[in-house]
Amino acid sequence: MNKEAPDDGLELSQGVTLLNLSTESGFYADWKQTYHVDTEQAILNPYPTDTIMPSITRLISTLCARLRLSHTIEFSAIDTLEQFVLKVIAGERGASAGESYLRHMPLYAVSVVNIVSKYFDAHIKLDWNGIQRIFAKYNPGMIWSNRRVMELEFEVLKKLNHKIHHSLLLGAVERFAKDHVLTVGVVRKDHFGKVGVKLLRVVYAHKHFIYKSLRPRVSSEDMFVRFKSNKLILAAAIVMATLRLCGINQQQVVDRVADTLSNECFVEAMNIIFLRDAILNVLN
Repeated sequence: MNKEAPDDGLELSQGVTLLNLSTESGFYADWKQTYHVDTEQAILNPYPTDTIMPSITRLISTLCARLRLSHTIEFSAIDTLEQFVLKVIAGERGASAGESYLRHMPLYAVSVVNIVSKYFDAHIKLDWNGIQRIFAKYNPGMIWSNRRVMELEFEVLKKLNHKIHHSLLLGAVERFAKDHVLTVGVVRKDHFGKVGVKLLRVVYAHKHFIYKSLRPRVSSEDMFVRFKSNKLILAAAIVMATLRLCGINQQQVVDRVADTLSNECFVEAMNIIFLRDAILNVLN
């Protein structure tokens, strides 16, 4: 993957901002209320975690794959660990304060995966011997013990006020796919799901580069931050990108899905397409 998404040559007139969010009342309705609250909280976060997300995503995804845990647990664990790091950084008043935590990130990853697994299914018991083998292979210098993991679990839960973070991004992707893609009948559910999960991992890990390529096209920093903080729009772009990767290129289908998703997100369809292309660019 390229770390920098290439410029596709699109030029905007001076002063034009294409990435516009609506404040229509529909945005706050029903299930979208949670996403509105999440967007507002993300806007207020002064310490972005973009630079550490590749490590967090790789750690959590590797653990969940080896332990055969669900994608719901995987992506919720990624979100929960990210929120923990944010709490640590904010509490210590600076991004550099999280460096000591980053050195022990593998242990925190195990702790978070264990917490989230129990939250979704109390009967799940992690294979501690398997985890030890993973550490021995990929991080042999890491001092690991069940007791240490339990101590970190308590620390994580305390810092997060015992709140587990569901993956809102996964939830929106699943809902949009069910309501606006699978109903069209152009792609099999299992195929779309497999491609979508792989793409979600890419987006989680490379969100920084995805949005960085779009920043020059927005005249207002405030508008860009609001756009970047909105998981509904990102989910819509992921759905559109997954369609492309599944080989669905019929313009009529693409336009139909883009229009319905734009109505869901209260944003112009072209903005979703721009974000879709930025996602696809990191794969090139």
